[in-house]
Amino acid sequence: MAGAGVAGGDRRGGATSAGDETGIERMNKHFLEDLDLSVFSVESATSENDKRSLLRLQKLVSGSAARYNYLEIGSDQGGSLVPVLRDQNCAHAISVDLRPEKQPDERGISFYYPLDGEARMLDNLRGCLRPDELDRLRIFRCDIRDVDVADVPKIDLALIDGEHTNTASFSDADRMLDFVNDDSVIIFHDSNLIDDAIQNFERMLSRLKIEHSTVLLPDKVAAIGLGKFAKAITAQLGFLSAPRSDFFAGAQLNRWISVATSIRNRGLLPDQNEQTKSEVSSLRSQLICEKRESERLQREMESARRQVDMLLQSTSWKITGPLRRGARLFRRTWK
Repeated sequence: MAGAGVAGGDRRGGATSAGDETGIERMNKHFLEDLDLSVFSVESATSENDKRSLLRLQKLVSGSAARYNYLEIGSDQGGSLVPVLRDQNCAHAISVDLRPEKQPDERGISFYYPLDGEARMLDNLRGCLRPDELDRLRIFRCDIRDVDVADVPKIDLALIDGEHTNTASFSDADRMLDFVNDDSVIIFHDSNLIDDAIQNFERMLSRLKIEHSTVLLPDKVAAIGLGKFAKAITAQLGFLSAPRSDFFAGAQLNRWISVATSIRNRGLLPDQNEQTKSEVSSLRSQLICEKRESERLQREMESARRQVDMLLQSTSWKITGPLRRGARLFRRTWK
C-alpha cells in the first residue's frame, strides 16, 4: 500500500538571511563534488567511511543521469535520505519501510525500533530540509513486495538497508529489479552481514544475463552497477574496492563470531570457564583414583616378590633341589 507524499514544514531555524541562503545553496551545489560529510545532518548508524562511499555512489549516478530517481528500503531516522533530497538533480526519493517493532539480524539478535519511527524521521527531515526538497519524498510503510510498480517511477539509484538477514536482503534485491532502470546502481549497506545475499544476487543476475559488476567499498557498503553502470562503477570506484575473497571470507568469519557471542550472551551455551573447571576437576579425580590403583598394584607386586625370595631361601627348597633336577632329566630322557 502506498503512502501519501510528504509536505515539508518550516525550514531549519526559521527565517534566514540572504548570506545564509547563499551558504546553503553553495553547500547544496558542491557537497557531492567535495564529498562533504556534513550533509549527513541527521544521526544514523553509518560510519564516516560509509557516508563517503554513499556520496561517491550518489555522485556517480547524479553525474550520469539527468533528474534521477532514488529508492531506499529501510529509512530509520532518515539519515540516508538527506543527501539525496538535497541534490537538486534528484527528481523523486522513495522511502519503503515496514517499520516493525523489532527485526531479526544475521548476528543472532533482534533490534527494536520505536513505534513512532516515521514521525521522528519526518521531524528530523523538516529540521534540515527546505519544503520544496521534502516535497520530493514519498513514503511507503510496507514491504517492498507490497509496493505497486505502477506507483513508483523507474529507479536509477537504490539502497537496501532494511532487515539485515540474508533471506530478507536477497528478497529485497530480487524485488528491486522490478523497479530499477536497466542502467542503475543497487547499494547494500552492512554488506559484511548480508554477504551471502549479495553473492546469491550476483549469481541470479548472471543467470538472467544482466550485465553487472560489484564494488565492496569501505566500511560496509557494497554496490552493484547494472547496464552502463557495470563498467562505470568499476572504472570510477574499483580502486577503492576490497579484494573479493578476503572480504567475503572475513565477513563470514566475523558473522560466525558474532552469532557465537550472541548465543553465549543469551545463556544458550554453558559458560566455557565453568565447563573447563568441571572438566579439570573430573580429570584430577580420575588421576587420583588411578594413582591409588597404581600404588595398590605396586604393594601387591612387592609382597609377591618377597614371597618368592622367601621360598628360594627356604631349607625345603634347597633339600628338594636334587629331586627337581632328576625330574627334568627324566622328562628329557623320555622325549
